[in-house]
Amino acid sequence: MPLNLTIDHIGGSGDGVAIEDGQTFYVPFAAPDDQLTVIEGEARGQGHMAEIQEILAPSPLRVQPECKHFGTCGGCSLQHLDANFTANWKRQRIVDCLSMCGITNAKIHPTISSPAHSRRRVEFVASKRKKGVMIGYHVRRSHQVFDVGDCPLVHPSLFALIKPFRSALPVLMQRNSSARITATATDNGPDILVTAEIELTLEARQLLADFATQNSLSRIAWRQKEKDIPEVVSAIKPANVQMGDIPVTLAPGGFLQATTAGEEALVAIAKEALKNCSNVVDLFAGCGSFAFPLSRLSKVHAVDGDEELISALQRSANKNILPISTEVRDLFRRPLFTNELKNYDGLLFDPPRAGAKAQVEEIAESSVGTVVALSCNPVTFARDISHLISAGYELEFVQPVDQFLWSPHVEMIAVLRK
Repeated sequence: MPLNLTIDHIGGSGDGVAIEDGQTFYVPFAAPDDQLTVIEGEARGQGHMAEIQEILAPSPLRVQPECKHFGTCGGCSLQHLDANFTANWKRQRIVDCLSMCGITNAKIHPTISSPAHSRRRVEFVASKRKKGVMIGYHVRRSHQVFDVGDCPLVHPSLFALIKPFRSALPVLMQRNSSARITATATDNGPDILVTAEIELTLEARQLLADFATQNSLSRIAWRQKEKDIPEVVSAIKPANVQMGDIPVTLAPGGFLQATTAGEEALVAIAKEALKNCSNVVDLFAGCGSFAFPLSRLSKVHAVDGDEELISALQRSANKNILPISTEVRDLFRRPLFTNELKNYDGLLFDPPRAGAKAQVEEIAESSVGTVVALSCNPVTFARDISHLISAGYELEFVQPVDQFLWSPHVEMIAVLRK
Protein backbone atom coordinates (compact mmCIF):
# COMPACT_ATOMS: atom_id res chain seq x y z
CA MET A 1 0.00 0.00 0.00
CA PRO A 2 1.43 3.42 -0.95
CA LEU A 3 2.61 5.74 1.82
CA ASN A 4 3.24 9.48 1.84
CA LEU A 5 6.57 10.39 3.46
CA THR A 6 8.79 13.41 3.98
CA ILE A 7 12.51 12.65 3.95
CA ASP A 8 14.29 13.83 7.08
CA HIS A 9 17.95 13.21 6.20
CA ILE A 10 20.38 11.02 4.25
CA GLY A 11 21.59 7.96 6.16
CA GLY A 12 25.09 6.49 6.21
CA SER A 13 24.43 4.18 3.25
CA GLY A 14 23.17 7.07 1.09
CA ASP A 15 19.44 6.32 1.36
CA GLY A 16 16.91 8.93 2.39
CA VAL A 17 15.53 8.34 5.88
CA ALA A 18 11.94 9.12 6.87
CA ILE A 19 10.11 8.44 10.12
CA GLU A 20 6.35 7.98 10.01
CA ASP A 21 4.26 6.90 13.03
CA GLY A 22 7.39 5.70 14.80
CA GLN A 23 8.43 3.55 11.81
CA THR A 24 11.69 4.21 9.97
CA PHE A 25 11.85 3.99 6.18
CA TYR A 26 14.97 3.92 4.00
CA VAL A 27 14.34 5.35 0.54
CA PRO A 28 17.02 5.10 -2.19
CA PHE A 29 17.46 8.13 -4.48
CA ALA A 30 15.62 10.45 -2.09
CA ALA A 31 16.71 13.93 -0.93
CA PRO A 32 16.20 15.76 2.38
CA ASP A 33 12.75 17.46 2.46
CA ASP A 34 11.45 15.42 -0.49
CA GLN A 35 7.70 14.78 -0.17
CA LEU A 36 7.13 11.35 -1.68
CA THR A 37 4.68 8.58 -2.27
CA VAL A 38 6.52 5.29 -1.70
CA ILE A 39 5.87 1.56 -1.78
CA GLU A 40 6.99 -0.23 1.39
CA GLY A 41 9.55 -2.99 0.84
CA GLU A 42 11.48 -5.57 2.82
CA ALA A 43 12.50 -5.16 6.45
CA ARG A 44 15.92 -3.65 7.13
CA GLY A 45 17.22 -3.45 10.69
CA GLN A 46 14.60 -1.69 12.77
CA GLY A 47 12.86 -0.26 9.70
CA HIS A 48 11.84 -1.00 6.13
CA MET A 49 13.13 -0.23 2.67
CA ALA A 50 10.82 1.74 0.39
CA GLU A 51 10.80 2.60 -3.32
CA ILE A 52 9.77 5.97 -4.70
CA GLN A 53 6.45 5.79 -6.57
CA GLU A 54 5.97 9.53 -7.06
CA ILE A 55 7.76 12.73 -6.08
CA LEU A 56 4.99 14.97 -4.77
CA ALA A 57 7.24 17.95 -3.93
CA PRO A 58 10.95 17.73 -4.79
CA SER A 59 13.67 18.94 -2.43
CA PRO A 60 15.59 22.06 -3.50
CA LEU A 61 18.72 19.88 -3.11
CA ARG A 62 17.73 17.75 -6.09
CA VAL A 63 19.69 18.10 -9.34
CA GLN A 64 19.55 16.39 -12.72
CA PRO A 65 21.73 13.23 -12.65
CA GLU A 66 24.68 13.34 -15.04
CA CYS A 67 24.42 9.70 -16.15
CA LYS A 68 21.56 8.15 -18.11
CA HIS A 69 22.08 4.88 -16.23
CA PHE A 70 21.55 6.43 -12.80
CA GLY A 71 19.02 4.37 -10.87
CA THR A 72 19.69 1.25 -12.95
CA CYS A 73 23.45 0.99 -12.35
CA GLY A 74 24.48 -0.31 -8.96
CA GLY A 75 27.43 2.08 -8.73
CA CYS A 76 26.17 5.58 -7.93
CA SER A 77 23.53 6.44 -5.34
CA LEU A 78 23.91 10.21 -4.77
CA GLN A 79 24.00 11.62 -8.30
CA HIS A 80 20.61 13.30 -7.77
CA LEU A 81 21.95 15.51 -4.96
CA ASP A 82 23.60 18.93 -5.11
CA ALA A 83 27.41 18.60 -5.12
CA ASN A 84 27.93 21.05 -2.24
CA PHE A 85 25.37 19.22 -0.13
CA THR A 86 27.08 15.88 -0.80
CA ALA A 87 30.52 17.27 0.11
CA ASN A 88 29.16 18.67 3.37
CA TRP A 89 27.25 15.45 4.09
CA LYS A 90 30.43 13.39 3.73
CA ARG A 91 32.27 15.72 6.10
CA GLN A 92 29.40 15.46 8.57
CA ARG A 93 29.63 11.65 8.43
CA ILE A 94 33.14 11.95 9.88
CA VAL A 95 31.98 14.48 12.48
CA ASP A 96 29.18 12.15 13.60
CA CYS A 97 31.38 9.04 13.80
CA LEU A 98 34.03 10.87 15.82
CA SER A 99 31.35 12.27 18.14
CA MET A 100 30.05 8.76 18.80
CA CYS A 101 33.56 7.91 20.04
CA GLY A 102 33.61 10.95 22.32
CA ILE A 103 35.66 13.22 20.02
CA THR A 104 33.64 16.43 19.76
CA ASN A 105 36.23 19.17 19.25
CA ALA A 106 38.08 17.87 16.20
CA LYS A 107 39.17 20.29 13.49
CA ILE A 108 37.70 18.87 10.29
CA HIS A 109 38.35 20.73 7.05
CA PRO A 110 35.86 21.06 4.16
CA THR A 111 35.81 18.13 1.77
CA ILE A 112 38.17 18.10 -1.21
CA SER A 113 36.29 16.49 -4.13
CA SER A 114 37.77 14.88 -7.24
CA PRO A 115 36.30 15.97 -10.59
CA ALA A 116 34.12 13.89 -12.90
CA HIS A 117 35.82 11.54 -15.41
CA SER A 118 38.78 11.17 -13.05
CA ARG A 119 38.52 7.58 -11.79
CA ARG A 120 41.71 5.94 -13.07
CA ARG A 121 40.88 2.40 -11.96
CA VAL A 122 37.61 0.62 -12.72
CA GLU A 123 36.24 -2.90 -12.87
CA PHE A 124 33.90 -3.77 -15.73
CA VAL A 125 31.85 -6.97 -15.79
CA ALA A 126 31.52 -8.98 -19.01
CA SER A 127 28.75 -11.53 -19.60
CA LYS A 128 28.51 -13.78 -22.67
CA ARG A 129 24.98 -14.25 -23.97
CA LYS A 130 23.43 -15.65 -27.13
CA LYS A 131 23.69 -12.35 -28.99
CA GLY A 132 27.22 -11.50 -27.86
CA VAL A 133 29.09 -10.10 -24.88
CA MET A 134 27.60 -7.45 -22.60
CA ILE A 135 30.10 -5.22 -20.81
CA GLY A 136 29.28 -2.80 -18.09
CA TYR A 137 28.27 -2.91 -14.44
CA HIS A 138 25.81 -4.85 -12.33
CA VAL A 139 22.21 -3.71 -12.24
CA ARG A 140 21.34 -2.26 -8.84
CA ARG A 141 20.83 -5.05 -6.26
CA SER A 142 21.30 -7.73 -8.90
CA HIS A 143 23.92 -9.97 -10.49
CA GLN A 144 22.54 -9.04 -13.90
CA VAL A 145 24.93 -7.12 -16.17
CA PHE A 146 23.85 -4.26 -18.42
CA ASP A 147 25.70 -2.76 -21.37
CA VAL A 148 27.05 0.57 -20.21
CA GLY A 149 26.79 3.46 -22.65
CA ASP A 150 27.74 6.29 -20.33
CA CYS A 151 29.86 6.73 -17.22
CA PRO A 152 30.81 10.22 -16.03
CA LEU A 153 33.00 8.69 -13.31
CA VAL A 154 35.79 6.97 -15.22
CA HIS A 155 38.74 8.29 -17.19
CA PRO A 156 37.90 8.54 -20.92
CA SER A 157 40.80 6.24 -21.91
CA LEU A 158 39.23 3.41 -19.87
CA PHE A 159 35.67 3.94 -21.03
CA ALA A 160 36.88 3.92 -24.64
CA LEU A 161 37.86 0.24 -24.25
CA ILE A 162 34.31 -1.03 -23.78
CA LYS A 163 33.38 -1.11 -27.47
CA PRO A 164 36.61 -2.89 -28.58
CA PHE A 165 36.18 -5.45 -25.80
CA ARG A 166 32.63 -6.17 -26.96
CA SER A 167 34.10 -7.13 -30.33
CA ALA A 168 37.07 -9.13 -29.02
CA LEU A 169 35.66 -11.16 -26.12
CA PRO A 170 33.01 -13.27 -27.94
CA VAL A 171 35.83 -15.35 -29.46
CA LEU A 172 37.32 -16.08 -26.02
CA MET A 173 34.24 -16.54 -23.84
CA GLN A 174 31.79 -19.43 -23.82
CA ARG A 175 28.05 -18.82 -23.68
CA ASN A 176 26.72 -17.97 -20.19
CA SER A 177 30.25 -17.35 -18.91
CA SER A 178 31.43 -14.16 -17.25
CA ALA A 179 34.63 -12.20 -16.80
CA ARG A 180 35.89 -9.21 -14.82
CA ILE A 181 38.02 -6.58 -16.51
CA THR A 182 40.15 -4.44 -14.21
CA ALA A 183 41.31 -1.38 -16.13
CA THR A 184 43.87 1.12 -14.81
CA ALA A 185 44.93 4.33 -16.54
CA THR A 186 48.74 4.56 -16.59
CA ASP A 187 51.18 7.01 -18.13
CA ASN A 188 51.77 4.62 -21.03
CA GLY A 189 48.18 3.64 -21.76
CA PRO A 190 45.57 1.48 -20.05
CA ASP A 191 46.70 -1.56 -18.06
CA ILE A 192 44.23 -4.45 -18.26
CA LEU A 193 43.75 -7.51 -16.05
CA VAL A 194 41.09 -10.02 -17.16
CA THR A 195 39.81 -12.52 -14.61
CA ALA A 196 37.87 -15.44 -16.16
CA GLU A 197 37.81 -19.22 -15.84
CA ILE A 198 39.07 -19.82 -19.36
CA GLU A 199 42.07 -21.82 -20.52
CA LEU A 200 44.15 -19.58 -22.74
CA THR A 201 45.20 -21.22 -25.99
CA LEU A 202 48.00 -19.93 -28.18
CA GLU A 203 45.36 -18.44 -30.45
CA ALA A 204 43.69 -16.67 -27.52
CA ARG A 205 47.01 -15.25 -26.34
CA GLN A 206 47.67 -13.92 -29.83
CA LEU A 207 44.22 -12.32 -29.93
CA LEU A 208 44.87 -10.56 -26.61
CA ALA A 209 48.31 -9.43 -27.74
CA ASP A 210 46.80 -7.99 -30.91
CA PHE A 211 44.10 -6.29 -28.84
CA ALA A 212 46.77 -4.65 -26.68
CA THR A 213 48.58 -3.32 -29.74
CA GLN A 214 45.44 -2.10 -31.53
CA ASN A 215 44.15 -0.26 -28.47
CA SER A 216 47.45 1.25 -27.28
CA LEU A 217 47.52 -0.65 -24.00
CA SER A 218 50.58 -0.64 -21.81
CA ARG A 219 49.95 -4.23 -20.73
CA ILE A 220 47.33 -6.96 -20.67
CA ALA A 221 47.31 -9.85 -18.18
CA TRP A 222 45.01 -12.79 -17.49
CA ARG A 223 44.15 -15.02 -14.55
CA GLN A 224 41.48 -17.66 -13.98
CA LYS A 225 40.70 -16.85 -10.33
CA GLU A 226 41.11 -13.78 -8.19
CA LYS A 227 43.87 -15.27 -6.03
CA ASP A 228 45.86 -16.63 -8.99
CA ILE A 229 49.10 -14.95 -10.02
CA PRO A 230 48.31 -13.06 -13.24
CA GLU A 231 49.97 -14.16 -16.48
CA VAL A 232 51.23 -11.19 -18.48
CA VAL A 233 50.14 -11.89 -22.05
CA SER A 234 51.53 -8.72 -23.59
CA ALA A 235 53.65 -5.92 -22.11
CA ILE A 236 54.19 -3.24 -24.73
CA LYS A 237 55.29 -0.46 -22.40
CA PRO A 238 55.86 -0.26 -18.64
CA ALA A 239 52.58 0.17 -16.74
CA ASN A 240 53.95 3.25 -14.97
CA VAL A 241 52.25 5.90 -12.87
CA GLN A 242 53.89 8.93 -11.30
CA MET A 243 54.10 8.80 -7.51
CA GLY A 244 55.45 12.18 -6.64
CA ASP A 245 58.16 12.67 -9.24
CA ILE A 246 58.96 8.95 -9.46
CA PRO A 247 57.74 6.64 -12.26
CA VAL A 248 56.52 3.45 -10.58
CA THR A 249 55.64 0.22 -12.41
CA LEU A 250 52.41 -1.27 -11.09
CA ALA A 251 51.78 -4.96 -10.48
CA PRO A 252 48.92 -6.27 -12.71
CA GLY A 253 45.65 -5.29 -11.07
CA GLY A 254 47.49 -3.64 -8.19
CA PHE A 255 45.70 -1.23 -5.84
CA LEU A 256 45.95 2.43 -6.71
CA GLN A 257 44.35 5.53 -5.22
CA ALA A 258 41.13 6.08 -7.14
CA THR A 259 41.97 9.49 -8.64
CA THR A 260 45.15 11.43 -9.34
CA ALA A 261 43.68 14.59 -7.76
CA GLY A 262 42.72 12.70 -4.62
CA GLU A 263 46.12 11.08 -4.30
CA GLU A 264 47.91 14.40 -4.75
CA ALA A 265 45.83 15.98 -1.97
CA LEU A 266 46.51 13.09 0.42
CA VAL A 267 50.23 12.94 -0.37
CA ALA A 268 50.68 16.69 0.11
CA ILE A 269 49.21 16.46 3.62
CA ALA A 270 51.32 13.41 4.50
CA LYS A 271 54.54 15.04 3.28
CA GLU A 272 53.89 18.23 5.22
CA ALA A 273 53.11 16.31 8.41
CA LEU A 274 56.18 14.06 8.17
CA LYS A 275 58.67 16.55 6.69
CA ASN A 276 60.84 16.67 9.82
CA CYS A 277 60.98 12.89 10.31
CA SER A 278 64.10 10.95 9.38
CA ASN A 279 62.76 7.37 9.62
CA VAL A 280 59.16 6.71 8.51
CA VAL A 281 57.26 3.42 8.48
CA ASP A 282 54.45 3.11 5.91
CA LEU A 283 51.94 0.47 7.03
CA PHE A 284 49.49 -1.11 4.56
CA ALA A 285 51.76 0.46 1.94
CA GLY A 286 50.14 -1.09 -1.14
CA CYS A 287 51.85 -0.02 -4.34
CA GLY A 288 53.75 2.80 -2.61
CA SER A 289 51.48 5.82 -3.16
CA PHE A 290 52.99 7.37 -0.02
CA ALA A 291 56.28 5.49 0.33
CA PHE A 292 57.74 6.89 -2.89
CA PRO A 293 57.04 10.61 -2.33
CA LEU A 294 58.02 10.31 1.35
CA SER A 295 61.34 8.74 0.34
CA ARG A 296 62.39 12.16 -0.99
CA LEU A 297 62.28 13.39 2.62
CA SER A 298 63.42 10.43 4.75
CA LYS A 299 64.15 6.74 4.92
CA VAL A 300 60.96 4.70 4.48
CA HIS A 301 60.12 1.15 5.53
CA ALA A 302 57.05 -0.05 3.59
CA VAL A 303 55.00 -2.95 4.97
CA ASP A 304 52.07 -4.79 3.40
CA GLY A 305 50.62 -8.29 3.34
CA ASP A 306 50.48 -8.49 -0.47
CA GLU A 307 53.74 -10.04 -1.63
CA GLU A 308 53.22 -9.08 -5.27
CA LEU A 309 52.63 -5.42 -4.45
CA ILE A 310 55.63 -5.28 -2.13
CA SER A 311 57.88 -6.95 -4.69
CA ALA A 312 56.86 -4.43 -7.35
CA LEU A 313 57.39 -1.59 -4.87
CA GLN A 314 60.90 -2.78 -4.01
CA ARG A 315 61.84 -3.22 -7.68
CA SER A 316 60.82 0.36 -8.46
CA ALA A 317 62.64 1.64 -5.37
CA ASN A 318 65.82 -0.18 -6.40
CA LYS A 319 65.54 1.05 -9.97
CA ASN A 320 65.26 4.65 -8.79
CA ILE A 321 67.91 4.24 -6.03
CA LEU A 322 65.56 5.30 -3.25
CA PRO A 323 65.99 4.79 0.52
CA ILE A 324 63.04 2.37 0.76
CA SER A 325 63.09 -1.01 2.47
CA THR A 326 60.13 -3.39 2.35
CA GLU A 327 58.55 -6.18 4.35
CA VAL A 328 55.77 -8.64 3.55
CA ARG A 329 53.65 -8.98 6.69
CA ASP A 330 50.01 -9.57 7.58
CA LEU A 331 49.44 -6.56 9.80
CA PHE A 332 46.07 -7.86 10.99
CA ARG A 333 47.57 -11.05 12.43
CA ARG A 334 51.05 -9.77 13.18
CA PRO A 335 51.21 -5.99 13.57
CA LEU A 336 54.50 -4.21 14.03
CA PHE A 337 55.05 -4.38 17.77
CA THR A 338 55.93 -1.50 20.04
CA ASN A 339 59.59 -2.52 20.32
CA GLU A 340 59.84 -2.55 16.51
CA LEU A 341 58.28 0.89 16.20
CA LYS A 342 60.93 2.52 18.42
CA ASN A 343 63.16 2.93 15.36
CA TYR A 344 60.74 5.37 13.69
CA ASP A 345 59.86 8.98 14.38
CA GLY A 346 57.08 9.06 11.76
CA LEU A 347 54.36 6.58 10.84
CA LEU A 348 51.63 6.42 8.20
CA PHE A 349 48.92 3.78 8.04
CA ASP A 350 46.23 3.31 5.37
CA PRO A 351 44.29 0.11 6.14
CA PRO A 352 41.29 -1.45 4.36
CA ARG A 353 37.75 -0.66 5.52
CA ALA A 354 38.08 -2.94 8.57
CA GLY A 355 40.57 -0.49 10.04
CA ALA A 356 43.77 -1.32 11.94
CA LYS A 357 42.66 -2.20 15.46
CA ALA A 358 45.54 -4.55 16.32
CA GLN A 359 48.16 -2.27 14.78
CA VAL A 360 46.74 0.85 16.44
CA GLU A 361 47.02 -0.82 19.85
CA GLU A 362 50.78 -1.16 19.23
CA ILE A 363 51.12 2.39 17.88
CA ALA A 364 49.32 3.73 20.95
CA GLU A 365 52.01 2.29 23.23
CA SER A 366 54.90 3.42 21.02
CA SER A 367 57.09 6.52 21.11
CA VAL A 368 56.45 7.48 17.46
CA GLY A 369 56.08 11.26 17.46
CA THR A 370 53.99 11.85 14.33
CA VAL A 371 51.24 9.59 13.02
CA VAL A 372 49.35 10.09 9.76
CA ALA A 373 46.17 8.02 9.63
CA LEU A 374 44.15 7.35 6.49
CA SER A 375 40.89 5.51 6.06
CA CYS A 376 37.96 4.98 3.70
CA ASN A 377 35.56 4.08 6.54
CA PRO A 378 34.50 6.79 9.04
CA VAL A 379 33.35 4.19 11.58
CA THR A 380 36.62 2.27 11.94
CA PHE A 381 38.58 5.51 11.48
CA ALA A 382 36.85 7.03 14.51
CA ARG A 383 37.48 3.89 16.56
CA ASP A 384 41.20 3.87 15.72
CA ILE A 385 41.68 7.62 16.22
CA SER A 386 39.87 7.46 19.56
CA HIS A 387 42.30 4.81 20.79
CA LEU A 388 45.31 6.92 19.81
CA ILE A 389 43.90 10.01 21.50
CA SER A 390 43.25 8.01 24.68
CA ALA A 391 46.92 6.98 24.63
CA GLY A 392 48.18 10.56 24.55
CA TYR A 393 48.15 11.56 20.87
CA GLU A 394 46.72 14.94 19.94
CA LEU A 395 44.57 15.15 16.81
CA GLU A 396 45.65 18.18 14.76
CA PHE A 397 43.03 17.95 12.01
CA VAL A 398 41.09 15.68 9.67
CA GLN A 399 40.84 16.29 5.92
CA PRO A 400 38.01 14.56 4.01
CA VAL A 401 38.93 13.71 0.40
CA ASP A 402 36.15 12.49 -1.89
CA GLN A 403 37.57 10.17 -4.53
CA PHE A 404 34.24 8.34 -4.83
CA LEU A 405 31.86 10.83 -6.42
CA TRP A 406 28.14 10.11 -6.12
CA SER A 407 28.66 7.24 -3.68
CA PRO A 408 28.39 7.28 0.15
CA HIS A 409 32.12 6.56 0.48
CA VAL A 410 34.71 9.11 1.54
CA GLU A 411 38.45 9.01 2.20
CA MET A 412 39.97 10.87 5.14
CA ILE A 413 43.44 11.69 6.41
CA ALA A 414 44.36 12.80 9.93
CA VAL A 415 47.55 14.07 11.54
CA LEU A 416 48.32 13.19 15.18
CA ARG A 417 51.27 14.17 17.38
CA LYS A 418 52.43 12.44 20.55
